[in-house]
Amino acid sequence: MSEVPIVWRRRYQRYAHLVVASWLGLYLYSPLAEMAQFELATQAVAFPFLVVSGLFLWRGATLRRWLAG
Repeated sequence: MSEVPIVWRRRYQRYAHLVVASWLGLYLYSPLAEMAQFELATQAVAFPFLVVSGLFLWRGATLRRWLAG
């Protein structure tokens, strides 16, 4: 089984980060923020995902070396 090249993995990660960031923008600038389910999903799923994916986009190689030991 072949592993996905790092370039493609980073590209998919970047696209996912942008999609979830647009979800956060939708939450901030639309009336959907008043819906409790949308607010909970944004706070519990979208924001933590953005933090983790942003860290991996920024310092991914260092974090992978640190996690590998």
